[in-house]
Amino acid sequence: MFLCHRNTQTTVCSLIFVVMFFLCLDLQAQVPSKTQTPTKSPAFNGTQQPTAEEIQKKIEQLKETKGLSEEDQKKAANFYNQAIEDLKKTVELQEKEKIDEVDSKNAVQRLNDIKAKIESENKKSSPSYTHILNLPKLEQDLVQAEADFEKSKQVLADWDTEIASRANRQKDALQRASQIDEKINEIEKQLKVPVPADEPASVTDARKMELKTRLLLLKAEKPALKNELAKYDVEANIGYPRINQDYLKLLAKRDKDKIDAMKAQIKKLRNVESEMRVKEARQKVFATNPILQPLAAKNQKYAEEIQALNKKVEMVDQKYSQTSQLLEDLKKQFDQTKEKEKSVGLTGPIGLLLRNQQAALPVVESLKQSIENRSQLINEVHLKDYELNDLWDNFPTVEEKTTEILKRNPKLTTEDKINLQQVVEETLTKQKEYLDTLIRSNKNYFEKLINLNVTENNLVKQSKAYSAYISERVFWIKSSAPVSLSELKQTSQSIRWLFSPSHWKQLIQQLKQDTYNNPVIYLTAFCCFVSLIYLAYNVRIQLRIMNKEIIRSNYRKFGMTARVAFLTLFIAIIWPGFIWFLAWRIGSHPNAPVFVKAVDSSLRQVAWLLFFWELIRQICRPLGLGESHFGWYKQTVSYVRRNIRWVIPFSLPLLFITLLLHGKEVDRNHDLLERLFFVALLIVYTVFARRVFHPRSGLFQSILNYNEEVWYDRVKFIIYFLTLLVPCSLILLSLIGFYFTAMSLFHLIFMTLWLFLIVIIFRALLLRWILIHHRQLSYQQNQQRLEALKKESLESSSETIVAGITTEEENPADLTKISAQIKKLINATMIVILLVGLLWIWGDTLPAFNRLDTNEFKLWSTSIQTVEETKDVDGNITQKTIDRLEPITYYDLGLALIFAIFAIVATKNLPGLLEFLILQRLPLDTPVKYAITSLARYFVALIGIFVVFSTIGLGWTKLQWLATALTFGLAFGLQEIFANFVSGLILLIERPIRVGDIITVDDVTGVVSRIRMRATTITNWDRKEYIVPNREFITGKILNWTLTDSVQRITITIGVAYGTDTNQASDLALKIVNEHPLILSEPAASITFESFGDSTLDLIIRAFLPDLENRLQVIHELHTSIHEQFNAAGIEIAFPQRDVHLFTGDKSLAETIQNTHRAKPDSEDHSQKP
Repeated sequence: MFLCHRNTQTTVCSLIFVVMFFLCLDLQAQVPSKTQTPTKSPAFNGTQQPTAEEIQKKIEQLKETKGLSEEDQKKAANFYNQAIEDLKKTVELQEKEKIDEVDSKNAVQRLNDIKAKIESENKKSSPSYTHILNLPKLEQDLVQAEADFEKSKQVLADWDTEIASRANRQKDALQRASQIDEKINEIEKQLKVPVPADEPASVTDARKMELKTRLLLLKAEKPALKNELAKYDVEANIGYPRINQDYLKLLAKRDKDKIDAMKAQIKKLRNVESEMRVKEARQKVFATNPILQPLAAKNQKYAEEIQALNKKVEMVDQKYSQTSQLLEDLKKQFDQTKEKEKSVGLTGPIGLLLRNQQAALPVVESLKQSIENRSQLINEVHLKDYELNDLWDNFPTVEEKTTEILKRNPKLTTEDKINLQQVVEETLTKQKEYLDTLIRSNKNYFEKLINLNVTENNLVKQSKAYSAYISERVFWIKSSAPVSLSELKQTSQSIRWLFSPSHWKQLIQQLKQDTYNNPVIYLTAFCCFVSLIYLAYNVRIQLRIMNKEIIRSNYRKFGMTARVAFLTLFIAIIWPGFIWFLAWRIGSHPNAPVFVKAVDSSLRQVAWLLFFWELIRQICRPLGLGESHFGWYKQTVSYVRRNIRWVIPFSLPLLFITLLLHGKEVDRNHDLLERLFFVALLIVYTVFARRVFHPRSGLFQSILNYNEEVWYDRVKFIIYFLTLLVPCSLILLSLIGFYFTAMSLFHLIFMTLWLFLIVIIFRALLLRWILIHHRQLSYQQNQQRLEALKKESLESSSETIVAGITTEEENPADLTKISAQIKKLINATMIVILLVGLLWIWGDTLPAFNRLDTNEFKLWSTSIQTVEETKDVDGNITQKTIDRLEPITYYDLGLALIFAIFAIVATKNLPGLLEFLILQRLPLDTPVKYAITSLARYFVALIGIFVVFSTIGLGWTKLQWLATALTFGLAFGLQEIFANFVSGLILLIERPIRVGDIITVDDVTGVVSRIRMRATTITNWDRKEYIVPNREFITGKILNWTLTDSVQRITITIGVAYGTDTNQASDLALKIVNEHPLILSEPAASITFESFGDSTLDLIIRAFLPDLENRLQVIHELHTSIHEQFNAAGIEIAFPQRDVHLFTGDKSLAETIQNTHRAKPDSEDHSQKP
């Protein structure tokens, strides 16, 4: 039973297996083959895949659709256009899928074909063109060969890029393939989303069409990516990329060899042809009749010029080939470095690679110098081309030349004349041929020079770009392993290299050999050095004597300070100059050994360091430049000098050994000894910083002993912390492996210290000059005051009194205020110089600065118009204006802020500078000086605004519309203010009124006491100030009593009684007037009998005063004298009289008057009876 049951189970299992097998066969029959194209696309739910033509028809039908707005038409058209693009990409992917599939299947066959081609190319002999003697044809073939070579290089470059980018492409393809299914599901969900109720049907259809074509594109992209990855894997497994690269290199090399062979044959043919020309021309000169020798000599000259030009062309061509190859290699290396960084990242090996490549970059400065020198040569060759073309245009005919020769030789026979014409024709024909060749050779030389300049310019740009790329990345990459005890064993190699007897023997032999070859240089240097040492001793004595004299507070000559500064520089440069001379002679041999080159480089850097410390030490010498001229505190300079004395002997040897080890050609990963010496150098500077900048016992404390209220006291702890932090940070960086970074920072810090030292010295010299000039002006003012006091003049004060009114006139300048303004301006200038210098020193090294000027930190963009010159095939140059977008970054914003601050400081303090430098030396009035300083202030402000706005991309072309609008608005809103401003300028320039003038305006008479840009102040006789807008003086009428002549006329009227002798009265009055001391004799006073008054005979006296100073007092004195002397002479001064006549004919009127008189008893009757 058990057996029966077992058989039953076996039968059932067999039946199940058979059924599953046929089901699998049925399912397999239902699955379509990959090679068959489905008749229906699943993306369109059973409908046929649309074509681009069908979609284009739908776009055209949109225009005919009624009720569809323009916006909806545009939206639907955009959907359809995107669908067309998707279809195009789908077809491209399907074709690429098939190509990749075929390439994968035939990879081995393609590999074998390439190997066979390589073998075939290797069997070919080197190209040779020695059998071709046709130079023009060979030159034409060379052009085609060079074009083929460029194509070969481009194909090779594309394949190199393909190989380098395959790894990243595989990553991207895998990532993209993993995202396709998700995107497909997302699009299918969007297709099932209900249609919006407010969306037109045409837009809905277009949107769905775009989604469906995008879905079709995604479904075509997945197998395409799969085949692409399969192709990469197959080709990588069999080594196809490298083999194909070798084949392309071989083709490029074959084309290069072909070009070289052609050039060699062309060079040979040109030389042969040139030599034949020269030889033939020389033979013609000797064989020709003396009459025709000048003509033949010109042919010889042309032939020799052609020969010389061919040699120059060969040299330029060779240089062009080398430069082009260098540029090509640099570009290739740059691209490969980028790919390596992208693939590997910024690791230690990449850092070492970048540092080595940076050291091997072409020297940009020498390239620039070469381009500049060649530019002059290009101009000369171009000018030569014009001259040769002129010769060609004015080339004489045979008849003209023959006639010219016959005129010079009239005794020739008829037979000689016939023969002469034939020889002239042959010679001129040859000469024209030579001239044509010379023109073509000169043009070829010109084009070669242009091409070389363009190539070197591209090389400069590429080198700068590569250097900037390396600088931004290599700075923060580890260059060594952290210091450990296990690395101490590796220092033996560096010690052996440093103390190797053979190395030092090479150095001594180099100096001996150079001394033997250049004894004059060494003898001259020895004599100069000994003389300088002797002169330095005498200079120190002179400095001590001069500085004792300068210490006086009343010293007023800046020339002595300049002389002391020069002598201080002279003393400081002696020993650094000696080291520089040794370095120059050691490095003079171009093929010097590595150790000798390292010594040369190290000595140069040591000389700069010694010069830095020695310059500070000499400035701080006792009674030196710092103490006697700059006003530095004696204790401070003494403290700095004492510390420099010990830091020099410690730091120089350590720096020399560090730099010497840095120049060795060993593995840069094993530089422990070098780092240890560098750390020792930094420890020396740390001790120096601690001693000098200590808050309680260092530099700041010595300053505070003299002056307790200075800003140093507030920041001394911060500066002390920073000065210790810098060397300690460099020590830490060196120990943990960032030695290259530490060395680079040390170099930058040293350059920064040089910048600070130069700025400090320059600022101190400027302040010293200001002090000296201040003393000179103060002395001049004091002398003027003394002279004024001696003369007992009112000019001794800063005020002039006119009719009892005080005015501003020729006030002496406030020198203290002016000096303070100039000091502020100098400080602001020094700060700007420091900021710009720091940016120049650190900007190319620290990526933080550079990246502030990239699109990553873009704030906005501005459009900039640039003019580009293009040259067509005929040589015509056309100019084209191109608009390009320039990003405005945080870097630009920072520069604009610096410029704005400097502009504000300059605007505020420029008047003091102008007054100090220029206006004090000119005979100008105070208002004119005020006008000049005001205009200068406005001018500087406008320039500052223009520079600031230009820095942030808002140039005049973008602001002129705003300026126009502001001008238009201000013309209405602020027209009075602008009118007064312009009127003030006119007043100060034309000067119709001046400070101190007496004027009458609007029935107000007074003295002009102040003139400003907006209004003028008039003080009237009541000592009240009357403010008048300046436009009133330009557009209105004013009376100026003292404009051109201060002489004033007074008029006195005298009325004498009838019956008086007018002649006697006139003579007496005129005598009184002339006897007054203030009355001018010229113009003379006069008196006239003007009229018969009601009660008087009117006499009028007219006299003249020198000014209005004592006008009222003079009139008073004249009135008094006239009254007294007229009384004494019995001349009566009449007074008015009135006669009243009463008529009594009317009785009622008489009664009325009497009654009125009785009613007013207190009234007085002044009537008189006739």
